[in-house]
Amino acid sequence: MQIHIQLIPISGTNELTPGPDPPENLYHYTTGLKLKQIINSGHIRPSAAHVPPHEKPVAWFSTQELWEPTATKVPAPGMQGQIETAKAQGGLVRITVPGLCAPYVFPQLPLIAGTKPSVCIGLLIAGLEHGSDPDSWRFSTTSVPTALFREVEFFDFAHDSWVAVDMTELACRN
Repeated sequence: MQIHIQLIPISGTNELTPGPDPPENLYHYTTGLKLKQIINSGHIRPSAAHVPPHEKPVAWFSTQELWEPTATKVPAPGMQGQIETAKAQGGLVRITVPGLCAPYVFPQLPLIAGTKPSVCIGLLIAGLEHGSDPDSWRFSTTSVPTALFREVEFFDFAHDSWVAVDMTELACRN
């Protein structure tokens, strides 16, 4: 396995520039329990969990249409981790949003969010160990409102596919 790390030069200005042109769609991978919180709040919010006070929290997204391995909530690899996460957390969820919702790519994390390079390397290694592709990671430092959701889907293990759910119905259940 080869690891390619791209360094982004930091200019002398305080200008924050977005990453490369965004794809048409991005995916936020979460669980059924977290989806309830997202629906009730009206946003995908940047997570402040384990984020030091000097850093900006971020919300993570992926360009990949397959489950993002770093979204698995149990310490089991691959499909077993997905199944256990789904059982413990009310299912696996994929939220599709416009590509412009998360304008930054992973190498920009130190510049945009103030994350220490050593922490970024740790995130990179952990992602690779879980089978993730860091080139697919994008992030936002701002909330993404539910009004921008293009689709919300639960993973159907029996058919190995994502199944769309009605947002209005979800809102009524919560």
